[in-house]
Amino acid sequence: MSSELKMGMIGGGPGSMIGDIHRITATASKKAKLVCGAFSATKEKSLEKGKDLGLDDSRIYGSYEEMIEKESLLSPEDRMDFVAIVTPNFLHVKQAKAALEAGFHVICDKPLAFDYNEAKEFQKVVENTKAQFAMTYTYRGYPLLEKAEELISSGHLGEIRKVKVDYSQGWLSQLIEAEGHKQASWRTDPEKSGVGGTIADIGTHAFNLLESVSGLKVKSLMADVSILVDGRKIDDDTNVLLEMDNGAKGYLSCSQICTGEDQDLSLHIYGSKAGLIWNHNEPNEITIKYPDFKEEKIKGLDHELGESHEIHIPGHSPYFTEAFQRIYDGFYDTIQHGNDNDKFVKANINDGVRGMQFIEKAIQSSREKKWVIF
Repeated sequence: MSSELKMGMIGGGPGSMIGDIHRITATASKKAKLVCGAFSATKEKSLEKGKDLGLDDSRIYGSYEEMIEKESLLSPEDRMDFVAIVTPNFLHVKQAKAALEAGFHVICDKPLAFDYNEAKEFQKVVENTKAQFAMTYTYRGYPLLEKAEELISSGHLGEIRKVKVDYSQGWLSQLIEAEGHKQASWRTDPEKSGVGGTIADIGTHAFNLLESVSGLKVKSLMADVSILVDGRKIDDDTNVLLEMDNGAKGYLSCSQICTGEDQDLSLHIYGSKAGLIWNHNEPNEITIKYPDFKEEKIKGLDHELGESHEIHIPGHSPYFTEAFQRIYDGFYDTIQHGNDNDKFVKANINDGVRGMQFIEKAIQSSREKKWVIF
């Protein structure tokens, strides 16, 4: 395998912002190069996108099946090494399964699957393949969150007693799917999104962030999963009470109907010795609070913003693309250094399955109006 990995992409066609984010951050470090893609469900749109990116027509495919089949026939020196999957939720598993079984490494957008049962079945596929699988829980890529994990695991905060995570957006505060809004149309369609809407789209981000940074696991939960915009088919607001495995209490809130909010994501973790706060609006900084009300600011290095910052992502700081790039770089390290999936990759199949379990348990709790054991 050459030092520069060869990347394929499924999804990310004309008008796809997330596809461009993946492509730019994946190639910014020069550790990978996009060589092929099945960018859309139609060959015409796939060709349009591929030509815009300067790809040879022979490496622009009309379907993911065609891409996997034809790339498999190429020599190891020419074929793609891995594929990035940036399609709607209901397509993730069958596309990832096909790529893995053909011997290609896979990095997939979240949430993992259409539902929890599909995720559990796919987990068996991942465990039985030699290829690597990773997920883009992007906020895990912020360096300061790694620092937060270290502080908590070292006992700097003491015994963790309270955890809070909130992710608020406002882009679905109106029924824009009725107007044909492309991103809203599939995200609010239960046949494409799955059983969860907002709870799947951003709630799984919040859940993964809370567990990964705190080092705790949710033991049980009580959820209110709601539809607050008239005419919508799937949830757009969720509030969840949490009990963690060490006895700590907490809550998770995610909403896409908070009018005027863009990307308001915050994490609070309180221990017996100190509290820790991180906010996505200032992702290169964490605040430590002490019992005497003194505060300590811990800031990361101000890196020069390179090629991965060539696009502006609404609501996100320039450091977001750096975080995304670090997710990809960790994935590359895992590909290059073998099967130690926990050493470099920020989120793997276990994170994906647990995220799907969170969606299912929260919706179950909301429907039955009771606490549910996780």
